[in-house]
Amino acid sequence: MISMLIYSCKQNEIELLQEISKDMVAYLYDEQLEIITANHRKNLVFKEIDNIDIAFIDITEKSGLQIAKELRSCFSKTEIMIISDKTISPIVYLIPEIRAASLLLKPLKYSESQKGIRELFSLLEQNMKNDKEFFLFEDDKKQRRVSFSQILYFEARNGRVYIGLRSKEYGIYATIEALEQQLPEDFKRCHRGFIVNVSYISEVWYSKNYIVLDNNIRIPLSRSYKSVIKEVVKNGG
Repeated sequence: MISMLIYSCKQNEIELLQEISKDMVAYLYDEQLEIITANHRKNLVFKEIDNIDIAFIDITEKSGLQIAKELRSCFSKTEIMIISDKTISPIVYLIPEIRAASLLLKPLKYSESQKGIRELFSLLEQNMKNDKEFFLFEDDKKQRRVSFSQILYFEARNGRVYIGLRSKEYGIYATIEALEQQLPEDFKRCHRGFIVNVSYISEVWYSKNYIVLDNNIRIPLSRSYKSVIKEVVKNGG
């Protein structure tokens, strides 16, 4: 599953980007394309979105530049294409807070848009080959990949392990013990049934035996793993 975001107030631009992207995904990948569209800042809440692989952000629209910055702060691996025009200086959007991969200038034309989107998908394909940055799994007979940076926790429950993202969970057949050996350093065991991404720890209550993650998610902390979490917190994890 490839996730895409399009932010624009122009319906014809949204439809053009959708058409080209759908054709390209159908040609290049054996995957489905999930598209999120928004034409206003209030319709876009990044904390409710679990993954964005590619994003098209129109900065000629109100709040477009701020949305691009917020997107980057939430999704470090997203390939961002800025949509702009000649009235806006590149100094405005070629900044570290956005790290745009590509640019399309208005008015959007099919051939130029197709070329730019093809290059963007080439970057995505390179990233997809780097399995070390993504957790790969099967859900409902569909192959999915989620950046490790988007996973808050893993929980063993009812014979499965659940991958906890910002707004949803995915259940897979695995064991916490096996995952513990495979996951990056940011993931630490805190309980016999839980592994947490320490990047999301906001509070640790040692006397009450639980950890609070972003989004106010409470995770149990067992005595045998307190020393591990203490060391992470001590070292600024």
